[in-house]
Amino acid sequence: MATTSIRVDPRTHSALRDLSEQEHKSIGQVVSDAVEQYQKEKFWREYHEDYAKLRADPKAWLEYQNEVSLWDTLSGDGLENEEPYYADDHDDA
Repeated sequence: MATTSIRVDPRTHSALRDLSEQEHKSIGQVVSDAVEQYQKEKFWREYHEDYAKLRADPKAWLEYQNEVSLWDTLSGDGLENEEPYYADDHDDA
């Protein structure tokens, strides 16, 4: 793992050190975990914002609903009573 220095203010460094001790992780791991969590939160925040924009546009929302309905009809593929593709009953001899 490459080591890179980043500059943070003393208050942030103190918080990182405290979290590092509480979590029994390195400061680098605390930063990595925080960045990963931030990315997830950003993804879902943007997802909800975009979904709200879609719902706010009646024409776009209707087109979306129509497409969802079309895809929902495809889930009935008629294979409900078919045997699985794989077989667990093979000999290991």
